[in-house]
Amino acid sequence: MTIILNNLDPEILEKLETQATSHGRSLTDEIEFILRKELIKENLEDNVSQLEWHDFIEKTAGSIDDETFVRHPQGDYPMREELE
Repeated sequence: MTIILNNLDPEILEKLETQATSHGRSLTDEIEFILRKELIKENLEDNVSQLEWHDFIEKTAGSIDDETFVRHPQGDYPMREELE
C-alpha cells in the first residue's frame, strides 16, 4: 500500500527527517514508528513502552564492538545450605 502526503508543512517534514536521522531510521520507517506508537498508545499504554524497549534493543544489541572490553573473573560463588 502506498500513501502520499501532499502539502506537508515543510517545518514538520524537516523535523521528521531530523528525528529519523537521529534514530538511524529512514523517513518512512520513522513515520511508521510514530504512527504505530500512537495507535498502540490509544489501546494499551504499556505496549508503547514495550515497543520503545524493543526498538532500543534492536539499535543497541551487539553495539560494544571493542576487543579490549572484557568481563573480568567474578570469583567463586558462595555455597549455600541445602533447603530441606
